[in-house]
Amino acid sequence: MRGKPVGVCSYLSENGCIIASSMEAKVKGIKTGCRVRDARQLDPKIVLLENEPAKYRSTTEKIYSIFKNYTDKVEPYSIDEAFLDLTGWVPGFKEAESVGREIQERIKTEVGEWLNSSVGISWTKFLAKFSSDIAPKKRLLIVDSQTKLKSTLEDRSLRDAWGINYRMEARLNALGIRNLLDLRKYDKNKIRRMLGRYGYYLWANVNGLEISSVEAGSKPSKSVGHSYCLPKKTTDKSYLLPILYKLCEKTGRRLRASEREARVLRIGWAYTREGGVWKSFTRPETMYTTEEIFCPAGGFLESSKLVLPVRMIAVTVAGLQPLSSQMSLLEDNLSVKGLSRSLDELNDKYGEYTVIKGEMWGTQDAVRDRIGFRKTLEV
Repeated sequence: MRGKPVGVCSYLSENGCIIASSMEAKVKGIKTGCRVRDARQLDPKIVLLENEPAKYRSTTEKIYSIFKNYTDKVEPYSIDEAFLDLTGWVPGFKEAESVGREIQERIKTEVGEWLNSSVGISWTKFLAKFSSDIAPKKRLLIVDSQTKLKSTLEDRSLRDAWGINYRMEARLNALGIRNLLDLRKYDKNKIRRMLGRYGYYLWANVNGLEISSVEAGSKPSKSVGHSYCLPKKTTDKSYLLPILYKLCEKTGRRLRASEREARVLRIGWAYTREGGVWKSFTRPETMYTTEEIFCPAGGFLESSKLVLPVRMIAVTVAGLQPLSSQMSLLEDNLSVKGLSRSLDELNDKYGEYTVIKGEMWGTQDAVRDRIGFRKTLEV
């Protein structure tokens, strides 16, 4: 595939979305977010591939294993970004630069020879990420002084900065702040009065003040869930319920793998046109098994009137807490939990869905594995 226009897709259907593209494809206007049908119009010779999450996870694990050779403080930010705190591991910026270049080379030699990376080095998390974001591909950028910071911010738009989207840009523009240098020079007390704590946070970032330190390891998620855009838009509940069960199974698998249980269930679906239905339940008993998640979710779907064809369905559990060994007075819930864990172990060992419940029959091609850009693996 090297040297060819290639697009990696969520799904290969005509409405599937390009989630990554090669440089050759980008030159022809095929970028992230482009639809499969539009990509084929832009270049009939485009090579389209469906993403393979196992490869993303394997690659991410290899890259993070390299990071851990240089510091004990590695904070994941996404599947392809992380913060490394080198305090105490190197004496200064010159040595940090050597580490950055060594990591870049090791990624190419140990993980993939066509994997390029950019490195940003500075004394705060924000400035390190900002430097990495604006560094040319395959390059390294160091911001090691206030003088260098000031020159780096020149001619940089507000949205070049981590944490400023188009809405915040509009609010800053209303205050007369047009670029990052304007933000740096703005009165800190006035911006706090106008935009609150977050306004001060943005001002402090571009002035080189540390707001948050690097936190080693992944932060535990506050919720676990899955959604699925249906290839067949329908009101047929006999089609929707098995897919909902599979979403509950995937959610349950992740919940059990984290050794937690949940008290809150959220289920919803979106219609082909505007609107949808969303419902949240707080359960008197905690949820751990797939059945405990599906029972209220499936019951709600069955009892609801679908006014339009459904295009997307989602399930989330929240109110997470450590796994309890509390027994139920009404049923042998510990044995049921043990059975769920045993089924998970079988599927972990022999491959996903080696053993399935009857409710999932016929859903082999539905709700396939995927990787979330911001949902990193535990490292």
